Amino acid sequence: MLPCKKIYIDTKHKTIDSISNSNFRWELPETLTMPHNTIFFIDDICLPHSWYTIEANVNDRMYIQLPNSNTTVGTKTNDCNIVTLSPGNYTLDSLAAEMKAKIVSSYALTIVDVTANQITNTITITPTNASDLMKILTDTDLATGMAGVTVNVTDGAWGGHWTGANYDHKNPLDINGLINNTSGTSTFFSAAAPHVTGYVDLEPIKNIYMYSTNLGTFKTIGCKGEVTIIKKVPVTAGAHQMIFSNVTSSSDWLDCSRQTLKTLQFELKDSNDNNINFHGAHVSFSLSFDKYREVE
Repeated sequence: MLPCKKIYIDTKHKTIDSISNSNFRWELPETLTMPHNTIFFIDDICLPHSWYTIEANVNDRMYIQLPNSNTTVGTKTNDCNIVTLSPGNYTLDSLAAEMKAKIVSSYALTIVDVTANQITNTITITPTNASDLMKILTDTDLATGMAGVTVNVTDGAWGGHWTGANYDHKNPLDINGLINNTSGTSTFFSAAAPHVTGYVDLEPIKNIYMYSTNLGTFKTIGCKGEVTIIKKVPVTAGAHQMIFSNVTSSSDWLDCSRQTLKTLQFELKDSNDNNINFHGAHVSFSLSFDKYREVE
C-alpha cells in the first residue's frame, strides 16, 4: 500500500531557507518511504507568466564594437562597450527605443538611430556618422572575445579583438536570443548598410523545466544533458496570465521506487539553465503517486 496518494505543493508554504519561488525546498510533515514499483506524476500545475522580456543578469546585455572606417592603423579606433538594457516587458517599438537610449548613453553620443519594423518584426540599427562602423557581437564572437581577429588595412593589420570590460565568455548574459543574433561571426555595418536584426522574439521562454535532485531515478535527458528534469511545461499563456498544465498521457510518469521522501528540492528553469524569475508570484502543483507493475 502506498503511504501517500497525493501531495499538494504551493510556494507560499516553502521552507524558510528556500532561495526563491523557482528554487525552493518543501518539507513533508512526515517521512514517506515509497514501496517497490511506485511511480509519480506532476499534475495540476499553475505557473504565473510573471517574468520579463528582458531580465537583469539573464539577457540584458548587448556587446558593441565601434571603430571608424579609417584605413590607417594609427587612426583606426576600436571602442568596445557592454550596453546594459533595463529589465522589463517590451513591445517591438519600446525595445527599439530602449536599445537606442542605452547605446547613446553608453557612448555619450547620439551614434545610432534605432527603428522598429512592424511588418517584418525586426529592428534596424543605423550609425548616424558616415565614418562609423559597428558590430553587435554574436554568440560565436562572445565565446572567444574575437581573439585573433584582424582587418587588413593599407599599412598593416588592425587588431579587431574585444577591448571592452571583461565578461564571462561562457555566460555573457546577452540579448542575442531575442534579436536572433546567434549564428556565425558578426560583420561591420554602417550608415550606408545598417544592421537589421533577425525576427525579434519577445517571448524568450518557450518551455519551463522542473528539476528535482531528490525525487525520481534520473532517467531523463534534458536539452543540455541534464538528468534531473522531472517535467516540461510549455508556456501556453501570455504575460500577466496563468499557465495551467495537467497530465495528458498515462505514460507521463517517473519511477520513485524505494525512495525515502522528507525534504523535496525543486527548481524551475528555462532551456539555458537559468532559474525563472517569477518576481514574487507563487507557483503550485501536485505530486500524484501510483503503483506500476512493469517498473524495473
